[in-house]
Amino acid sequence: MDPKPVKYYSRILKNILKDPKNNDLLESLGQHMNLEFSISSVDGSILWGVYSASERLFELRDNDVFFAQVNADKEQGQVIANLIMALVRKDLEKKKIGNEVLGLYREINMIYGFSERLSETIEQASIAEMALTEASQIINSSHGLFLIYDIDLDRVRLLSSFGEDKNRDKNIDSQNLILKELIKRGTSSIVEHERIKANPALKHMNSVMYAPLKVKNNTLGMVILGHSETKDFTAAELKLLTTIALQSAVAIESAQLYQKGLRAAKEREEAITAIHKVSQKFVPNEFIKSLGKDRITEVSLGDLVEKEVTVMFVDIRDFTTISENLKPKDNFLFINSFNKRMGPIIRKNEAFIMQYLGDGFMALFPNGAQHALRAAVAMNKELENLNIERKGKNRLPIKIGIGMQNGNLIMGITGDIDRLDAAIISDTVNTASRIEGLSKHFGTNILITQDCIDNLTHPEEFNFRFLGPVRVKGKQKPIDLYECINGDEQVLQKHKLGTLGTFNEGMRLYFNKEFAMAAVTFQQIVKQNPNDHTARLLLNRSAHLITKEIGDDWKGVESMTNK
Repeated sequence: MDPKPVKYYSRILKNILKDPKNNDLLESLGQHMNLEFSISSVDGSILWGVYSASERLFELRDNDVFFAQVNADKEQGQVIANLIMALVRKDLEKKKIGNEVLGLYREINMIYGFSERLSETIEQASIAEMALTEASQIINSSHGLFLIYDIDLDRVRLLSSFGEDKNRDKNIDSQNLILKELIKRGTSSIVEHERIKANPALKHMNSVMYAPLKVKNNTLGMVILGHSETKDFTAAELKLLTTIALQSAVAIESAQLYQKGLRAAKEREEAITAIHKVSQKFVPNEFIKSLGKDRITEVSLGDLVEKEVTVMFVDIRDFTTISENLKPKDNFLFINSFNKRMGPIIRKNEAFIMQYLGDGFMALFPNGAQHALRAAVAMNKELENLNIERKGKNRLPIKIGIGMQNGNLIMGITGDIDRLDAAIISDTVNTASRIEGLSKHFGTNILITQDCIDNLTHPEEFNFRFLGPVRVKGKQKPIDLYECINGDEQVLQKHKLGTLGTFNEGMRLYFNKEFAMAAVTFQQIVKQNPNDHTARLLLNRSAHLITKEIGDDWKGVESMTNK
């Protein structure tokens, strides 16, 4: 007999007998049945009670594993044996459920980690390689193929693979009709051994299964795993492969749409650039005044001044989606209507728009962050009015992202003798641009830095949530970021104010490396309002770090590689 099961059952039995409640139950039963009994291990050691010579022994046995016995002076000892076996099986069931829950958690964690890595790339080949790497790590396999159906060529082509196969390309070409049919079918399957042996292209494999790259009702390709040795892929492994394939399909579709969007965006960008060529010839009057001049005719090449200002970048979110069906003229009218509403707000707060950027603009606030933040809040409120009008015309709503930084910059006139241009040179501008980009990452309407907070003359006028330090692209020193929630619509703003204490506690737990509790805390916020995208981001980040090895020098700084 294998000693491992005996030891396993014996350990369970000993834990049961240590429970005071179980001890009381056994004693009560013995007294009620006027029965003297003891429980001993297979080697005769007494585990419970006092041994007394008895001719009646009742085995404790499960799945043909004999691991203990009940010694009793009456036939009722069988009742005690049955009771103990019921307790043992109950404990076994609890352990089984616990193992299933642990397995499910690991699977969810794997899926989450894989999904997060997928979100970091838009290259189809990289997605395919990532998917096969993930699949081979959790499913024992020697070969893998990631195939995509090319609509333009009407052929199945290879994106990535692993495993030795000298005839791989030839086999894919010869099996193209079959592969297209399997892709069209859009189902997962474990291939029978007879079918594998009957297919010459699979002669290097003895076990095969596949899953479709499916998005809704559209199948983009398939993922195939195989093994050179004979093994039985399980339903659970097929389920995991299907999950990986489905996640990969979404990423592949996004990559395809991204490439298509790039081409469309380039066309629209060329049209918008043509529209703005004329406007770029004009220099803001406020810029001229900052140089100490009254008229543009007074400026000269090389004129410059150093100032401390707050730089604001404003971006229209999802501009491509809104304008994709618009002609260049309609694009111009759309952008112009937006700028007409926002420009006066900038000027009202003692600032000026330095540059229009097609789907947004850059503004300078010479009198500091207080004016800039007031303008940011006012623009979001004006946007609510604009969206009411757009809704009445069955048009998509507009959302904006605003990023700000405070610091010194050089404003001056550059160029040559025949072509002059207003220019600003400063790291402050670059940082403000990065902050605006991060506002989309954090899901905020208004995102500002610690430098802006320090520059405020009346910070009590606004409400903030601290989002932690971030190292932006091209910078070594991390920047502390804050979300100003005054720019949110009323329902979301009320939610954020009401959960501010909970949010701050979540951040405290996060920076204390108590990621599990941080995730639970942020989950409470998200549960109250799923539209709190910032809390959701921090929830996902905390959950991701639960399983990561964190060094003692971890400060919670998030490095952003994108602009």
